[in-house]
Amino acid sequence: MAKATWEGKECNVRVDSDLESNWSVSILSGEFDPVSLIKRPAAPIVMKVRAKSRWLALDTGLRALKAQGKITDYTIEPRPAEEIAAEEAEKARKKAARAAPAEEEESDA
Repeated sequence: MAKATWEGKECNVRVDSDLESNWSVSILSGEFDPVSLIKRPAAPIVMKVRAKSRWLALDTGLRALKAQGKITDYTIEPRPAEEIAAEEAEKARKKAARAAPAEEEESDA
């Protein structure tokens, strides 16, 4: 699980999917929301990001929050190997799809 340092405290980080490729990265302070009728964790910092996967959203959101000075540091687990393999396969598929029309044009000429 990812952790972020906010105001000198180590906090958990939650990533939720909003829509198709929109993600919400929340820093959970460990306190409870004072205005909520149910006991739910307070999220003093929330950032919306657009990314292809949960891990990329987490990485992008935490980097942006650190660059803005809202958090001082963060730790994140390494990117899953299957996600890296899927991205490489997608790149190879796109490269092959671009090469196929070029070959057809050469054979027509």
